[in-house]
Order: sequence, then C-alpha cells, then structure tokens
Amino acid sequence: MQIECFSLGKRFATPEENEDSVVILPGRGYAVIDGVTDRSGRRFGAMRAGRFASARVAAEVARFLLAEDLSLRGGQDRVNRLVEALSATLRDGYAAHGLSVRAEADATARIGCTLALGYHDGPALQLVSIGDSGIRLSGKTLGTIRHVEAKPLDRVTALIRRECWAYLGRMRADPLPQRAISDDAVWNGLRQPPAGLSAEACAEVRAHVLTLCSEEMPTIARAEIERLLDSGISGQRAFANHPTSDLGYGVLDGFTIAERHVFTADYAAAEVAKLELFSDGYFAEPEAFGVAAWEASFAEVERIDPDKIGPYASVKGSGPDGWTDDRTYLGIAFDR
Repeated sequence: MQIECFSLGKRFATPEENEDSVVILPGRGYAVIDGVTDRSGRRFGAMRAGRFASARVAAEVARFLLAEDLSLRGGQDRVNRLVEALSATLRDGYAAHGLSVRAEADATARIGCTLALGYHDGPALQLVSIGDSGIRLSGKTLGTIRHVEAKPLDRVTALIRRECWAYLGRMRADPLPQRAISDDAVWNGLRQPPAGLSAEACAEVRAHVLTLCSEEMPTIARAEIERLLDSGISGQRAFANHPTSDLGYGVLDGFTIAERHVFTADYAAAEVAKLELFSDGYFAEPEAFGVAAWEASFAEVERIDPDKIGPYASVKGSGPDGWTDDRTYLGIAFDR
C-alpha cells in the first residue's frame, strides 16, 4: 500500500489555521474533511469555526471506524449510524460553547464541514460524501469513477464576482478596487450596490448575471437565482441541506441532512486499485495519481487564473497574503 497526503492552509502567515482535516487508518478508512470558513472570525477556544468543525468530525470518524467490526458488511445501516454520529458530535460542540439554542434557531450561526470518506465494509469499499469535497477511484475493471456534489449555487455566486470584476475593469485599470468591490458584491449580493459601484452599474451587472445563469442553468427556478443574486454568500445558508431547492447543497452542521445530499456508493474492494480524496482548494484534477501531480495541477491553475475570474471562476481568489482556499489531497494506492 502507498499513501500520499498533502494539506496546506490558505493563509501564508498562519498555515496552522488550515480548516481541512484528514483521517488515515490503513486497512480501515480514509477521509478528507473541509471546514466551512466563518467570515465573522469567531473562535471556539483556540480554533476558528471551520477548524473546530472539521477537527470534531475527523475525531468522530476515527472513533467510529475503530469501534466498528469492519470485517462484517454494515451497508446502509452503518452509513446512517455514521452520519448521525457525526451530526451528534457537532451538536455536542454547540452545547459545549452554549450555542445550542442559537444554532437551532439561526442557520447562519451554525458551524459546518464537508466530508469525503472511504472505508472498508466487509468485502466492499464504502464511499460516503456530504458536500463538495471530492472522491476519485480507479481499478482495472472499474476504470475511473469520480464524484463531487454538483453545487450550482457556487456557480451563481462566482458569476456575481466575475461579472462585477469585468464591469469594473472596463471602467478603470486599478485591480485593487476591482477585487475589493467584487468581493463585497459576492458577499453581500446585489440587492444594494456595493460601495464603489453605482446603482445603475449594479443593476446592469445583476441583469447580466441573471441572463448568464438562465443560459447556463435553465432548469433552476429564476426566483431562486434572484434570491441568491440579491443576498450573495451571506445568505446562502438558507440553501444548506435544503430538501427540495434547486440550489440546495449538503453540509455537516449538526442538523438534518436531506437524503439527496448524502452520496453513498460501494465497490468490491478487490477491484479498487486507487482511492483519492480531495478538498475544493484544488480547481482542476490531473490524470495522474499522487501529490506531485495534484500540486503541479494546482500550480498551473494559479499561473492561468490566480484571481479566479477566468476559467476557474470562484467566489474568491489568491492574493498577496494567501491562496484561494485551503487544499488537501489524500491518495491511497492499494497492493493490487
């Protein structure tokens, strides 16, 4: 067995605040957990909210897998118990900090993380994914199989930032205001013009983004897109774990996760040659296995589109103080 892992926080000055976590239990299971960044900067003890969430979930994944008899097939029952155990540990985290009532009532007060997990389940390799951390596996008879939860919500918000940036670029040449105003727009939405953008300009950007979304995502309700355009990222938690919304997405936050947001699949373990798990700090997947290949792909993305306003458009970009996001890769090549 060969195991390769790399994880790096986004902030150059404080890499220890990396909000990604990893679980490596050879012969039992493997996970990458990506904590949701809390823009308020609140802390749980010494940890930021995203780090606190991912660390709790990582510890519970390890505890759960070590306590289970994985030589026996557990199937969906084991998956259900695992997901409940992970939700319970986050609820315990709220309770420990006196936040249970507030978190129950206000989705914006919740901590959260995504999960990409593979574990041995009798003769099978069981996969579980919640949120947009990715899974890729391959084998001689399997070919290459990939799973990352589709998240059109992120595309809508990325278009807000990209199109605001492009509009400002036509008006002025200084990239610093472009970044600041565009970041403000994507965070607070376009209901009110961000400082530095006139009401007329804001309306023009909003109309253009709405047209692009209608072209790219014709099956998504226009009213939902408009709601997100107006609220921006600051209002996106209303879509978290939503059971029916076209813009709904999965996140572990201690509360109910709609079945549609819990991806599960299992494969005969003997047929899986390689398993790769990764957080969304990687914007392009290389064909090859291993840290070197994934880091080379990361470097090429940074060369092409560091601001993330081009082919890798995102809600934020790399800058003088850090990368776009924390990034983590975990690859396991089994002896077969």
